[in-house]
Parts: sequence; C-alpha cells; structure tokens
Amino acid sequence: MRVPTSIFKTFLPLFLVTGFCSAQTQKIDSLKNLMKTANDTTMVNLIRSQGIYTQSINLKKARELFQQSIEKAKQIGYISGEVSGINYIGISYGMAGDYSESLRYFRQSLELAKEYQMFEEISNAHNNLGILYKRIGDYPTSQEYYLKNIKLHDSLKLDEYLSRTYVNLGILYDLMDQQDKAIESYHKALEVAPEAERAHYENSVLSNLAVIDFDNKDYKTALDKFLAAIAYYDEQGEKTSQALQYANAGICYLNLKEWQLAQDYFFKSLQLAKELSLQQEIAKAYSHLADLRFRQKRYSEAIDYSNKNLKSLEAMIGSYENKKDAHELAYTIFQESGQMPRAIYHLNQTMVYKDSLLNETKVREIQNLQIQHEVYLMNGEIKENELQLALLNTEVALNNKRMVYLSIIALLLLLSAGLLYFRFRTKKRANILLHNKNQLISQQKEIIEDMNLELEKRMLRAQINPHFMFNSLNSIQHLVNSNDRINALRYLSKFSKLLRQVLESSVNINLVLSEEIELLKIYLELESLRFDNSFTYSINVDDSIDIMEQEVPMLLVQPYLENAILHGLMPKNGPKKLSVSFTDKMQFIECIVKDNGIGLGSKPAANHKYKGLSRGMSITAKRIEAMQKFTDKNLITVENIADSTKTGTKVTILIPKN
Repeated sequence: MRVPTSIFKTFLPLFLVTGFCSAQTQKIDSLKNLMKTANDTTMVNLIRSQGIYTQSINLKKARELFQQSIEKAKQIGYISGEVSGINYIGISYGMAGDYSESLRYFRQSLELAKEYQMFEEISNAHNNLGILYKRIGDYPTSQEYYLKNIKLHDSLKLDEYLSRTYVNLGILYDLMDQQDKAIESYHKALEVAPEAERAHYENSVLSNLAVIDFDNKDYKTALDKFLAAIAYYDEQGEKTSQALQYANAGICYLNLKEWQLAQDYFFKSLQLAKELSLQQEIAKAYSHLADLRFRQKRYSEAIDYSNKNLKSLEAMIGSYENKKDAHELAYTIFQESGQMPRAIYHLNQTMVYKDSLLNETKVREIQNLQIQHEVYLMNGEIKENELQLALLNTEVALNNKRMVYLSIIALLLLLSAGLLYFRFRTKKRANILLHNKNQLISQQKEIIEDMNLELEKRMLRAQINPHFMFNSLNSIQHLVNSNDRINALRYLSKFSKLLRQVLESSVNINLVLSEEIELLKIYLELESLRFDNSFTYSINVDDSIDIMEQEVPMLLVQPYLENAILHGLMPKNGPKKLSVSFTDKMQFIECIVKDNGIGLGSKPAANHKYKGLSRGMSITAKRIEAMQKFTDKNLITVENIADSTKTGTKVTILIPKN
C-alpha cells in the first residue's frame, strides 16, 4: 500500500492574496502617505487598496476600510468606487468562509452595477458568483453564472476579462469530470486572451492541462507542461508558484521511476519553500522525498524524511488529511522495514486522523448544505432583472450611415414590445379577474356547504324535540287515564322543567355536558315515574372531563336511553338496571348506555306493547351519520350481552370533541 501523491492545480482564485505580511505592511504605509495629498476619487481608491493589502493581516480591519471607501464614494457620487467596495467586502467574507454573507454583497454589487450599466463590474460580479457557487458545491449554478458572463462579453464584443471566465469554467468542468469540455474552455481562454496578458493565460492553461494529463496517467505529457510552467514562473520571479510546480514535476518523475530527477526537483521545491516559509509545501516536500526513498527501498532515509514530514505538520492547525497521509506513509515504510511496533503506532494514528477527517468532512458538508439552503432562500426573495441585450447593443458606437436604419428598427422593436406588453398586461388582468372570481365561487361554495351542514344539524335536532315532547305527553296522558293524579302532577312538574330547559337551549345545536346530563336526569326521572319506579338508573361522569366547558350535541343520547327502557328493560321480569357513563377518550367523549334487559336476541313477551324502533332512533341515526363526515372512526357500537348469568345491551357512542 502506498499513499497517493497529490498534484497542485492552478486556479484563478477569487480570494487571492499576494505577497507577505512585511511587504503588505510597507505597501499600506506607502498608501497612507499618498492619501495625504489625494483628491476625492483617488482617496476612495487608496482606502480600498489599503483594505486589499490589509486582508492578509486582519480581515475585520480590511472590511472597515472597504466600508469607509463605500461611504466616501457615496458622499461624492462615485458609483464605480461604491460598487468596487461592496465587491471587496464580499470577497473578504468569502476568504473567511462566510459564503452566505459573501453572496449577499456580490448580489448587491451586481444589482448596483446593472442599475448604472457598469459592464466591467457586472462581469466581475458574474465571475465572483460563479466561483462562490463552485466553492459551496453548487456546480450547475456556478456554470450558469460563467455562461451568463460569456454571453454578456459576446454581446458587447468585450474580450478583456473573458479569458479569466473561460479558465474558471474549464476548472469547473474538470471538477465535474467533463474533461473534454474543460479542455475546450481552456483553449477558448487562449483564443480571447488580451495580447498583454497572453503569456500569463498560456501558462495557466498549460498548468491545468498538465493536471488533466496527470489524472489520465500520461505522466510524460504532464511533465513537459509542468517544466514549461516552471520556466515561465522563473522568468516572472513568482517563487511561490515555482515551488509548487517543482513539486509537480518531481511527482511526474517519481511516477516515471526517474529517481534522480525526482529527487532533484523535490529538493528544489523544498529549498524554495523554506526560503518563503511555506510550511505546507515544506511538509509536502518531505512527504515526497519519503515516498521516493521508500520506492527505492532505502528505508532508513525514508523513515528520516517521514519523521521530518510529521514534525512539520505538528505545528499546523487542522490539516487532518495531510497528517493522515503522513502517518499512513510512515506505517507503510515501517511495515516494509519490519518494524511492526512503530508500524502499528502509525496505523493507529492513521485511523485517528481518518476519523477526524471524516468528522471534519461531515461538518463541512453540513455547512455547505446550510449555505446552499440560505442561498436558495435568497434566490426565492430576489428576482434577477434580465439584461436587455438589444438595448445594450444600441449603445455601441454606430456610424452615421446606419443611424437612420437602426432608429427605424429600434422604433419598430419598441412598438412591438409595447404591443406585446399591452397584450401581456391585458391577459394578466383577465387571469387575475378569473382567478378572483374562481376564489369567490369557491368561498361561496364553502359557505353554502357549511350552511347546508348547519341546517341539516338544526333540522335533525328540531325533529328530535317534538318526538321527545310527544313521548312525554303520552306518559302524562297514561298517568291521567290511570287516575294517578299525584304522579301525573309530579310528572307534569318535571316535564315543565324539562320543557323550559329545552326551550332555553333551542337556539343552540350543542349544549355543555352539564346541561345535557341535567336533561337526561330529568328524562330518566320522568320515565321512572311513568313506569312506577320499576327500574333503577345511574349516571357517571369521568373526573377528567370538564362538564362546564365540554359541549355535546343536544339530546343525542336520549333516544338510546328511551330504546333501552322500552325495548330492553320493560319486557323483562325481575330487577331492571340502566347505567349511563361519560369517559374522556382523547379526541372523543365516550358515552356508554348499558342495561340488563332482554338483549338483542330475545323476543319480548306477547303482551308487550312497545314494538319496533322508535322515531327518535331513526332521527338520531341521521345525526350520527352527519357527524361521521368529520372522522373515519366508527361512532356507534351496539353489543349484545348474553351469557349463562346475565343478559342485556351495551351501546357505545363516540362524541367528537370538536
């Protein structure tokens, strides 16, 4: 097992910081001196430049300077300076990894640039947004902004900044594993590169093509390109990039098994990295040399370089992937050299850093998902104004001969646009009117349905009241005919009380449970008098039910009591018992009516005069059916009680709370 060696890719980064802290400080001091004699617009540019050079030292201070430049630009009406300041605040947030804030400032910069038709700043915003979306892993949106930037440049015939976009688009295609499109974009970047910067873009493209060749294991072709890049950076004096490309060339020689040349280039990379204090590149150089000595089976030297690699990484915060690779390489070297205790130690360390790397990766993925979520929320709130390319084209300088023709064409276009807009507005108004009417119809339909349901409930309740009164009057008539004046008067007194309560609640469909229970008690007292107290009854209510607050449909239970008395208890000989209970069952009030009568399967005595189901039961069945529309649960259950010791009927009614 051997640790794979990584290749440095040449990006045109958004958040690029050049130079070193000491050089930055000198530059900042120089800018401060220039500001003493600068005019207004120059002052804005100098403050912004001071912020740019401060970014590598103190991001917070840099943002304060960018904000100062924006405020100064607003005071003097310097729009270009304001847009640039906003753009650089976005860059500073991107450098800190706060991509949602970075996105907010880039969008603000883009909108202001569009408002004042500042095409260079529009291009910068598109390019920055493309890089930002690439950073958070949203490749399709990144591609969209790059292509939008290319379209803008094509329409305006501007090639000055187009090469940068093509290079970044090529890098994006490479990340998306679309190498053919990446190569095509790199070549397109060279076609449109400005002459003054052609050498720079040629080298950038060359380096990225070398990465593709290396990924395809074409090490010889990749090496030729890396060597050409080294020559360019040597000529330009860019030592940092030169150190990176020395390492890339060494890796190619390593894979070509040209050990001496690989060693030479790794030493060159190490020397430059030490000169420039590039700690990460120093560690990588030691790692490459350890890998080289391992492949040469010079294990003692491999161990020495591996230890130097590990020591270099100790001082670096994070870098879990590099530390994991370093311990994995050390494990491989010690294993091959037969030093198993040391090998096991480094294997354990590899596992530790692999877990840390996994956790770090998960955290990064979660952060990226959160950022993408914030980005999509912003996209929903902000509608992007499309550029009117036809209007931009008319602003291109035109000669006098074509002025008349272009004016006529522009007039026709405006008339067509006006007609189309008028038709669009007319159609939109018609659609809005139709939508409003449909909404009104839907609302009226809902109101009518609610009214129908309400009327149905009132109608059924209205039917139950006369039925109840009729039964009560029959009972009074029976007592009068029997010359039982005392009970008739007592019955009439209770009936008048019952009638008063029914009339008082006649405007309501529902009653609170306490009032409903009071009605049921009066009714049972009346029936008990009617039948010479031939049965006993009880009403029990669960303590968890608030009978003063909970509402139930009026007289819903009464027909079941009537049915139990007439058809269950009266035909029976012996003790007769009737019980009513109310229990809390989550979304329902459960009412159980239980009697010890003859049950459902028994035939009543021949002289029993109460035959067939009552009118009240048929009305109540309709009321239950109306309530059934609001739930899937069966609201009524009837059970027959029949065993060797007892008989009777149990009716369970589920009354919805709402």
